[in-house]
Amino acid sequence: MRRWSGIGRLALRQTLLAALLGVLFGAGFSLLQVQHNYQVSVESERREMQQLLAAMREPAAQAGYHLNVQAAQVVVNGALSYVPVVEATLRSDFGEVLAQGRSQRPEAAPSQAWWTRFIAPTQAYSLPLDYGTARQRVGELHVVTAQAPRVQRFLDSAWRDLGLNVLRSLTVALALGALSFVTLTRPLTAIARRIGHGPRAGGPTPLAEAHRRDEIGQIATAFERFEREADERAASLEASARALAASEQRYRRIVETAGEGVWQLDEQGRTTLANEAMARMLGTRAALLTGRLLFDFVDDEDRPAAQALLRRRLDQDSERHEIRFRRADGRTLWAEVSTCSFAEADGQAAGTLAMVTDATDRRRRDEELRATNTRLIAMVSDLERHKADMALITELNELLQSARTEAEAYEVVGTAAAQLFPGCDGGFAVARGDEDLAVVGTWGATSCLPERYERSACWSIRRGGPHLLLGHQGIRCAHQPPGLQGVMLCTPLYVEGELLGVLHVHARETTEADAVRQRSELFGEVVKLGLSNLRLRESLREQALRDALTGLPNRRLFDETLPRELARCVRAGQPLTLAVVDVDHFKGINDSHGHEVGDRVLQAVAQALQQCIRTSDLASRYGGDEFMCLLPGMSAADARLRFERALERLSAEGAAGLPGVCVGFTVGLAAAPVNGGEPLALMRAADEALYAAKQAGRHRVEVAAAA
Repeated sequence: MRRWSGIGRLALRQTLLAALLGVLFGAGFSLLQVQHNYQVSVESERREMQQLLAAMREPAAQAGYHLNVQAAQVVVNGALSYVPVVEATLRSDFGEVLAQGRSQRPEAAPSQAWWTRFIAPTQAYSLPLDYGTARQRVGELHVVTAQAPRVQRFLDSAWRDLGLNVLRSLTVALALGALSFVTLTRPLTAIARRIGHGPRAGGPTPLAEAHRRDEIGQIATAFERFEREADERAASLEASARALAASEQRYRRIVETAGEGVWQLDEQGRTTLANEAMARMLGTRAALLTGRLLFDFVDDEDRPAAQALLRRRLDQDSERHEIRFRRADGRTLWAEVSTCSFAEADGQAAGTLAMVTDATDRRRRDEELRATNTRLIAMVSDLERHKADMALITELNELLQSARTEAEAYEVVGTAAAQLFPGCDGGFAVARGDEDLAVVGTWGATSCLPERYERSACWSIRRGGPHLLLGHQGIRCAHQPPGLQGVMLCTPLYVEGELLGVLHVHARETTEADAVRQRSELFGEVVKLGLSNLRLRESLREQALRDALTGLPNRRLFDETLPRELARCVRAGQPLTLAVVDVDHFKGINDSHGHEVGDRVLQAVAQALQQCIRTSDLASRYGGDEFMCLLPGMSAADARLRFERALERLSAEGAAGLPGVCVGFTVGLAAAPVNGGEPLALMRAADEALYAAKQAGRHRVEVAAAA
């Protein structure tokens, strides 16, 4: 094996290739030659048979024309005398066999030869016969030849030629291989051995092939140059390796002594490097971190963020994230992680480098600050909401104080409640004595309240305080529809023990219960104060404008109404009648029966006056036993009839509860514009008519004369 390696595997392969090519080329050329020789032998036999048949054409034609059997037999025997012919037949034009013969020469059985599988053992030739000047067809000569002699001769020469050709080709190929080995293979083998084993000890020596002027010389020269450059590069790489080792040692010391954690991970997230600071953060040792997965220490909630860190590419900048880790002792570690990807020398991504800073204390301080900030924001929001509520309630108070009637006040309450309770439904129900409560103002959806409900239907009235229904917790009031969701608050409004009404608020969200309760209390106080003041003003106004004894409007209200109604009737062109009524003998009744009976007489007269006038008319007690009646749109004649019927009814029925007391009154009427278009002129005319009626005997009605 050592001897063959000295020659070289390339030389052996070249020799074998040359021998193989020689054999192949020789065999190929021999096959071409054999094919050519076979075609030549076939063509030679065909020409010989054509010459034979041409020589026998005339005798065979005469024998066929004269149907001469003896002549035909002579022709057949002549054909059989040719060595290759093994059978001959002469037929007439009618298909009759005139002569036939077969050669008696011994020959090898064609079936025993191997070539019979490729070549037929016999070959048939036919010659048509014609005779005379007209060239009339007279028969046919058929000859069969044996292929064995010719094929045997051909094969003998073919094997000889094949061997000679293969030998010649092999000789030429080996000669060319030897020449190639000397001129090409041996120099290349020497260069390859130099490349494989390197220069000998003592430094590189020049290659002997470098002096050549062909491609081999160029390869040897290039290799010597490459060898020198490689030596120089190796020396440079060795120096760089020493510098790199020193730099790596310095950086390793920096990493180990750094206050921040240094964590290097591969693409699967396994730890390839971690310093002691990183290990202390995680509550373990640096040696135990190597090979551990990043996700072994990451909290489950922050696992997606950690997975995102490992998917970063080299073309991205470094990123900073805050991740929650689980220490070895189970405690939580909040850390600020700055990451960047790093790659191998070939550019392939190798993993992620992370700088980790313990942010647990800062995180705790930040959470405390955020909690404080949240509380401050909530307080500011509550203050702003309270300020807005107070502004709205102040406006509500002003509007309630400015309302003239309770209807206006109810409208103000509904409008203000819709703004104070956004997104809520509700209503305000008022109480009138011992009657049922009537809903007078609503906002939002009105399906949460009926139009009226009994006092006993609301638990807030029974309890005397607010009643809250929170979802399915609590007792539902009878006035609330079944299946009501959310918050339902009923707040009763009491003033000095008297129920003014109930404020109902329905919120769809249970989280609004506290806000609804606070606003309802404040809103109820304002509504309660406003309604009580309104009713007090109405009561005072009623007392100021009505007579306490008779319940009729007093002189003040009459003096305010007369000019207004008189001006309206004048503009409309309608009549207006003024009646001055005086109770007959009222001083004598007081003196005889006492002031209590006198008061009851005044009440009886007031009732009679109210019954004889219309609802749109005005009857008032003007002072003492004097009454004034104002009848807009009525003439004096119609008014006279009304008062006369009242006198008749009072005379016939008498005053209820006053037996033995004669109650009557005298009336003086004045009409506008007949008796004047001014209030004083009209009152003066009515007084004159009253005096005239008294002089005429009292208990009667007198109309003033036209002015």
